[in-house]
Amino acid sequence: MFIFFEQMQSVLNSPFFQLGNSALSLSAVAQFLLIVLITFLAGWGLRRFLSRRLLKHLGLRQGTRESVAAIASYTAGLILCLALLQTTGINIASLAVVAGSLGIGIGFGLQEITKNFISGLTLLVEQKLKVGDFIEIDDLLGHITEISLRSTIIRTITDRYIVVPNSDLVSNRIINWTYFNTKGWVSIPVSVAHESDPLLVIEVLMDSAYLEETVSTERTPEVYFTSIGPNSLDFKLWVWTDQIDQKFKVESSLNFIIRQNFEQNGIRFASPRIDVWNRNPNVVINSDPSDYPQHAELQQPRESNLDAFAKPVAIKDLLRQVPYFRNCTDIELRKLVEIGRRIRLEPAEIIYREGDPGDAFYIILSGSVSYTFPKTQQTTTITAGQFVGEFSLMLGIPRTVTVKAIEETTLLRLSPQGFKKLLQDQP
Repeated sequence: MFIFFEQMQSVLNSPFFQLGNSALSLSAVAQFLLIVLITFLAGWGLRRFLSRRLLKHLGLRQGTRESVAAIASYTAGLILCLALLQTTGINIASLAVVAGSLGIGIGFGLQEITKNFISGLTLLVEQKLKVGDFIEIDDLLGHITEISLRSTIIRTITDRYIVVPNSDLVSNRIINWTYFNTKGWVSIPVSVAHESDPLLVIEVLMDSAYLEETVSTERTPEVYFTSIGPNSLDFKLWVWTDQIDQKFKVESSLNFIIRQNFEQNGIRFASPRIDVWNRNPNVVINSDPSDYPQHAELQQPRESNLDAFAKPVAIKDLLRQVPYFRNCTDIELRKLVEIGRRIRLEPAEIIYREGDPGDAFYIILSGSVSYTFPKTQQTTTITAGQFVGEFSLMLGIPRTVTVKAIEETTLLRLSPQGFKKLLQDQP
């Protein structure tokens, strides 16, 4: 047995390749592979410890944690590898000469890998793209889950993992939807028939935006009349959401709401139309369907269950009942419709309480509200066409009374920004 081990040791230590003054043996190769394995495991463990434990407690964002952990693990792994090589007696200087000689030849064959390697370092250092970012590249949408030296892994919205070379992320144009935060704008294009009332379309789109729970009130929805096409009037609704990576869900939900509200308000979506001119209309008028054995039946419109509901009164019509806005044109009322939000109240429902912040101004479109002064117990009733809440908003003080609806009431709520714009446009 002892002789067997001596023979094995002799085989392992016997050089099988001579490079200049240095000899390469199986034991040296085994030591080198063991050092590489130890370095890889140490770097992997350090990266996980930094990103999931140490840096997480410091309150750093996920993308910053991953970048710092990756750079630190690569640097520590390189230092550890060189130290172990030096400890085992391997001449690092000779390895550097060999690596330099091989690098010239290999570099021409591995240009793409080298390019991806440099691009990976660029991504980790610059942090324009970070782990957790929601990005769009070409037709690909997804979250970055990992950035390594050669490639980046992107998890799509369908939970598919795509490996993208780092050079593609550096050289191509990328949309980073979450560069600063997860919030962003979502746009919904809408085309309606030419005979539609543009002001009513804007009003319905604004009401639809406020009905969607994923739409944030941090920024007021906006509607733009973008163009007049050959078959349509084109609008675009912009809404602000707190989770831009959920934009497809927001778009889907808003499309359902818009379609229902359009049907309820008698607004038709645009569709291509063809005008047919008959040179002999009298022949058609005097003809009888029985004259044509294969006559076509006219297509009847589908019955809608929304016909049972009363058509809501447009905000512009309610505003014209207010003396202050009676003589306003549709263009002037459009500005008010865009910055306001319709609110419907049931009897005894409270608008705001005493002590609440003065963060809105209300125009009573229909119905009535009342409030009572705490000291005198005197009750004041405010009816349609009047305003409430303007003093607290202008003075920046809390509400001094509690206001509630007496009957079914419709209000137009204006935010501080909307109230300021109203005073500027209609002083």
